[in-house]
Amino acid sequence: MLDNFRKRIAGQGEAVIVYLGGSITEGQGVEDKRLCWQGLLQSELEKAYPECIFSAFNAGIGGTDSRFGAFRMERDVLCRRPDLLFVEFAVNDYTRPAQEIRESLEGILSMLWRALPECDVFFVLTATGKMHRENSGGLPESVRIHKEVAARYKIPWVNVGRRLFSRVEEGIALEELLPDGVHPNRQGYRIYFEGVWESMKRILDGRERGEKPEEVRSIRMETGREEDCSGDNPEDVEKLRMEISRKEGKYTACGMVPACRARLQGFVTEHIAMCGKYGSYVSSNRPGDFLEFGFRGDKIGLFYMISSDGGRMEWALDGGDFKELSAWDVYARSFDRGSAGMLAENLEPGEHRLCIRVAAEKDAESRGNFIRISDFLV
Repeated sequence: MLDNFRKRIAGQGEAVIVYLGGSITEGQGVEDKRLCWQGLLQSELEKAYPECIFSAFNAGIGGTDSRFGAFRMERDVLCRRPDLLFVEFAVNDYTRPAQEIRESLEGILSMLWRALPECDVFFVLTATGKMHRENSGGLPESVRIHKEVAARYKIPWVNVGRRLFSRVEEGIALEELLPDGVHPNRQGYRIYFEGVWESMKRILDGRERGEKPEEVRSIRMETGREEDCSGDNPEDVEKLRMEISRKEGKYTACGMVPACRARLQGFVTEHIAMCGKYGSYVSSNRPGDFLEFGFRGDKIGLFYMISSDGGRMEWALDGGDFKELSAWDVYARSFDRGSAGMLAENLEPGEHRLCIRVAAEKDAESRGNFIRISDFLV
């Protein structure tokens, strides 16, 4: 495990790391992002391997899951040509169907290893107060699926969510670590960081065999024994990577197309990042304005803004009936954010045309009719 990354950091090497995840990777909960688990880990790596030149990229986007992670692979991961990819989506995958989670994670791995077969991967499994309560302290389904995929493809993982809640069970109040029940504060992020670093350091030092903390072990099988994925044969790992890189699945060939490439009628292109992500978006607040986007594929989605002045968009495919999607929700009372959502999946493969128009109706509490779209997901 992590054999290629270990070679990169040896001596006076260079290593590129990408952290792909949601708001917990992004660092929500602390103002200084150097104090989130990603920032602390990167700092520790630079201390531990001072002769290595590290380049790190935080590709966390709050509120997004592994499905959107698959669509983001080319833009946020592959273009960086990482030597190591961290994946953190267990929390935002929590309400999704198990098969969809599995397909999304396999899509991420397939596109990664098709382009960069030597890139190593590490899964970071987090949890929330709700996940802990609803599963009576047991294993949430999203965490189980992440662990199963990791075991299947010989990927190291660490369940830092379990580590944090073990502290709660020892008597620390949940609010002292996860003030909002989801996002750690400085103390909570340090627990996450320590879990990742202990696991990672053990692997890099070649000490992955032998006694390990419960949260660093591999998946518990139905028989009750644990399958140890340490010490894997590099040739077997290579075969697995080749196998999934050739796999054709729901999210093994997907990506993002800037919305400015659509035919715009009334919409204008704003050459600024939408909620701090990417370089531009299209917008309109005038009912009746529309855009048309032609695409080839079997699915279509959007990365758009949910905001305090968000309106409603009406959309239709291939001349069909219009359906409605709101760019406002109750959380928009407090903050604006980017949101990824699918409009249609399992379409007949081939050419399609999407039409989106600004609706006259809006939610009662919204302050406007604005529709802002950064990208199409195809």
